[in-house]
Amino acid sequence: MIITLHRRAAWFAEALAGLAVFGLLILAAVTTGDILMRYLFATPIRGLTDLTMVAAAALLAACMPHVVASRGNISVDFVGRSLGTHALKALNLFGAVVTALFFAVMAWQCALYALDMYQAGEAMPTLRWPVWPWWTAVAVFTLLTALVALATLTDPSTS
Repeated sequence: MIITLHRRAAWFAEALAGLAVFGLLILAAVTTGDILMRYLFATPIRGLTDLTMVAAAALLAACMPHVVASRGNISVDFVGRSLGTHALKALNLFGAVVTALFFAVMAWQCALYALDMYQAGEAMPTLRWPVWPWWTAVAVFTLLTALVALATLTDPSTS
């Protein structure tokens, strides 16, 4: 059960990041099309800037669980290995807990921001779409990152 928790979290994080990267590629392609349309026809894609501002934030937040699951963040293995296995386990525990706490606080702040946007009726300048759903997605992806950080504690390769 414990081993499968880390594996499942890592698989989920990788799948989510794959979808997010695909979304970022689409966003980049549409942005390129917008630039070409501006240059060739003096006609930009209406509202693309609005959409890019919020979609990029949500898509990048969706990549963060994979970064944490793959331990792409800062690691203290060199110091831990030189101090012994107990120190390495303690440092891995400390790192995972601090990472989880950081992302949990960040998710909480993003959720408060989304709630403020909802209550204020904040909308995109051109498209007039509400902004709060995008920031809610950022909060959810950030919370998932915190949970994935905790799941890294069950990774047998870090013991």
